[in-house]
Amino acid sequence: MKKILPLLFVCCLTCRLFCQNSFTLSTPIIFSTASVPNNYSPPTAYNRQDKFNGSALGLGMNLTYSFNPNFLLKNKKLFFDIGLGYFKQYFSINRPFDYPSPLFIIFYTKDYSYDCISGLAGVSYHYQLPKNLLIKVKATFNILNSFRQTYISTYPNSDAYVSHNQMKYGDFWSASIGLRKKITSKFVIALDVTIPVNTRWRNDKIFGDNPNTFFSPKTSWGFSFNASYLLVKK
Repeated sequence: MKKILPLLFVCCLTCRLFCQNSFTLSTPIIFSTASVPNNYSPPTAYNRQDKFNGSALGLGMNLTYSFNPNFLLKNKKLFFDIGLGYFKQYFSINRPFDYPSPLFIIFYTKDYSYDCISGLAGVSYHYQLPKNLLIKVKATFNILNSFRQTYISTYPNSDAYVSHNQMKYGDFWSASIGLRKKITSKFVIALDVTIPVNTRWRNDKIFGDNPNTFFSPKTSWGFSFNASYLLVKK
């Protein structure tokens, strides 16, 4: 993340006069299914569940700077992308966790979530169609750094447990394709379909996991709405 911020500043400063470039505000929505281990029940427990299955939802907002450095690239359809944003990863999974309570019972999560700062970098290819339409194909690497974690218990009248651990929560590659419509000479709206590839989420010690390891979703797909402002008229 510390490397992405200065790189974004340098790109904006040096490419403003020598690039075709744009800023894009996007709202990614990613649906996933996940399976997590049971670290609390003894192996000999009756009717023990080895895994807990559930769904996951990722919601975010990113500001991305796209540029085609025409003094380096002859292909005017190829763009580099770099950006920052906010991303929240929800999990709807009932699993036991280490809830701070004087009661000698096992607490289960109703749901839990991770608030993250996201950084991204990638490359995209733009193909112009008639009637101010454009197809954009993109490959992006995303980094998630969590600054807050929230755990909601199934136990009645229990408060949400919130922690503020600073950690690299995960990363993922994503491939997307979208259709863009130019509204004016400077303004473009779009809808992208996204397939996350090689997603990694950090295991959480509150569930008895090893926090130095990661796990991946079973399935994952999503989409995003985008609005772009063109800094140089194409």
